[in-house]
Amino acid sequence: MTFGTPAIGSLSTPLIDGAMGAGSAGTSATTGADKVGSSFADMLSNRLDSLSEGQNAGNQAAQDIATNRVDDVAQAMLKVEKANVSLQFATQVRNKAIEAYQEILRMQV
Repeated sequence: MTFGTPAIGSLSTPLIDGAMGAGSAGTSATTGADKVGSSFADMLSNRLDSLSEGQNAGNQAAQDIATNRVDDVAQAMLKVEKANVSLQFATQVRNKAIEAYQEILRMQV
């Protein structure tokens, strides 16, 4: 059995689904700067909320496995792994955002 990095398109976590749909989130009938800024903030807030919910579901599934209160161990492990992958993805997105910010700071004006 070989393990590799799955393609991002094959993962279906709420955080990743939201990131792929983020390109259309800012395009609406009104193109005011406030509307775009608030929709990005709303989208980010929603994705962080769904990440938190996924982490809570993963923690509950892990606790259920540990206390032998689960009927289907495979489904519980799937919840735990989805939470893990979501957190790793969010961490990488954060790291890339920080790198981009630092690169902007290094630019000369």
